[in-house]
Amino acid sequence: MINKDFIRKWSSGYQVQYDESHYDPYIVKARNGDKEALRKVTEWKNPRKDGSPMDFSRHQKKESSFQYFINRLSKYLGEKGENELRHDFKNRAPIWSIFWHHVLFQTPIFDRYTHMAYYWDETGIILNVSVAKIKTPNHWQIYNQYRAWFEKTLKRLKEEDNSISERQLDRALFCWGEAEVKKQNQKNKSEICNNALQRILNSGENHAAIKNR
Repeated sequence: MINKDFIRKWSSGYQVQYDESHYDPYIVKARNGDKEALRKVTEWKNPRKDGSPMDFSRHQKKESSFQYFINRLSKYLGEKGENELRHDFKNRAPIWSIFWHHVLFQTPIFDRYTHMAYYWDETGIILNVSVAKIKTPNHWQIYNQYRAWFEKTLKRLKEEDNSISERQLDRALFCWGEAEVKKQNQKNKSEICNNALQRILNSGENHAAIKNR
């Protein structure tokens, strides 16, 4: 179960400096509809291997989704913006649309890492990373369930320790999920190596058997 000790342990491993450099300076402007700030926080969501935000302009599919969002931004800033965003992205860009939902409407971030942590807390089962991936067309339904769980869990955690923040909970969930993904990837690599070695050994045994016939 996710408790205050879980939050302290896992949130402590989060790279806060990355947020301070690439998210915190832009999030307020982004929530007010500043297009350049929206690009900055969107690129923050997709870091490169060197730890810097990804330049979307070099990735056609991601840039296309971002431009689709920006071209309709005025609708999302309106009275029915949340419904408009969900409608426009019911069959496309599930991760990005949920992230833009977070930015514009101050709701939790949701991705495969937080999905794995949430599902584990609810069921005791650790999802395979391929299953945890957020996909259309059910992403909004799953997100609604996650939001309800997130709010309930944050309320419970604050009863244990009132200093625990929404951001701290998110960071802990992210770090736990990221660690589980790394475990699964390492396990898969080991299984691939073991299977390859077994095939080589079997091949050698078969070759020896043929020679001895």
